[in-house]
Amino acid sequence: MNQINSKLREYRFEIGILLALAIGIFLRFYQLDRQSLWGDELYSVYASSLSNWSDFWAYLAEDPHPPLFQILLSYWIRFTPNFTEYSVKLFPVFISILNLLILWVLTSSWEKPKRFLFLFLLSLSPGAIYYAQEVRSYSLLLCLSSIILVLFINLEIKANRRIRFLYLIFASILISYVHLFGFIFVGTLYFVFWLRFFWNRDIEARYIFILGILTLFAFIPFLYQLVSGSKIATASWIDPPNWVLYRTYYSLFFYTSKKFLFLTAIVPISVFIYWIGKDIRDTKSSDPKQTFSSSRMILLVAFCIVISTSLFSLFKPIVTNRNWIVTLPLVYYFVADHLKVSLHRWYVVAALILLTLFSLLDFKKNYYFVFKEDWRGSAQFVTNHCQPPVVLVDSYPEYLGLYLRWEGHNEFSPILTGSDSEILQSKLCITKRFLGGNGVGLPPSVAMEKSGQSLFYGFTVEEYKKSK
Repeated sequence: MNQINSKLREYRFEIGILLALAIGIFLRFYQLDRQSLWGDELYSVYASSLSNWSDFWAYLAEDPHPPLFQILLSYWIRFTPNFTEYSVKLFPVFISILNLLILWVLTSSWEKPKRFLFLFLLSLSPGAIYYAQEVRSYSLLLCLSSIILVLFINLEIKANRRIRFLYLIFASILISYVHLFGFIFVGTLYFVFWLRFFWNRDIEARYIFILGILTLFAFIPFLYQLVSGSKIATASWIDPPNWVLYRTYYSLFFYTSKKFLFLTAIVPISVFIYWIGKDIRDTKSSDPKQTFSSSRMILLVAFCIVISTSLFSLFKPIVTNRNWIVTLPLVYYFVADHLKVSLHRWYVVAALILLTLFSLLDFKKNYYFVFKEDWRGSAQFVTNHCQPPVVLVDSYPEYLGLYLRWEGHNEFSPILTGSDSEILQSKLCITKRFLGGNGVGLPPSVAMEKSGQSLFYGFTVEEYKKSK
């Protein structure tokens, strides 16, 4: 018995990591099919489902985001045996799980407590779980930002440094072509550390400079296209920074409610501020030579990203809380580095587990039972209550067409309201979207009267029949 206890104690961090990864993977699959894809997701899916590459690029012509996620999703759709709603939802889940497994391998040389905390926090992060179930680029953005951070920290290891350096260049270029905030992430990371190394006249400044310059040169083609075209204007719907933005940003780390406010907000923020204050006090007495693994400098990178993009957004709003998902691994690394020395105390482990549990309880309450847009429910209503072939839609008929196809009803032809089309059927349905509709209803040339109306999340489906 003593021998078993001794072994458990010896491998407690490895066991904890495996448990955290297992729970994290489970939560990424949990209720994956609970609700319909919403508009932004359907934009990604429809664009990537186009078999002709010229159609693909034409559809993305006004998208302000770099195209790498869309391209990878296109290949996922092509190589997946069945193109269904569920199969495309598996793509970001696959990326998120792959991220955890890669990090598990890349952090094998870290101190055991720090490695456990970093992987525990990332595995059970509400933000990481949330965007693992959304068919947008944020799972890939988090994946690459996490890998880049770990590769960057591991530059301290002299063995095989050249290979890690090449991996960093490759990953930095990839993340720049996933999202604009991917480029902001690597640009800020390299600039902050280059400035510090250069100030201390450290030879490492040379390597950081090369990383930054190569990433910049590789990104120039898209940057030129973004600035010279009208793509960036499509982000004009974003609000300037306000308290809601920062509250929802915090929810990426911890979900909180009034019931658990003290445990999931006040306690973590107070401890976090204490650590920052302690670091500031210790700055004068610490070694001025900062290493790649300096958690103080890595947190500074996160602050620079949040503050600089907030200030820019006062003039041209570009920030949403999900864009700041790139800072998750930066903050988690800072927390893991500071909490590792206290992890031998049982009450610290208990507090960490309780905080995570209460956060996930609030996350479940606020996330798993709320729909964004019920395209699926609207399509199912159309198939069960409407007459083919024409069904009118006041925005994005191609999205409704996807769901009708997935439901196995190719006899329906969704058409945008206001389009010239001959309607011969005796009954007609019009699907109206709460946000983004064109405001056009039943064509004046169609002599029909309204016979019913059904509400869905984000939609109204109106039924019409011919007047007697």
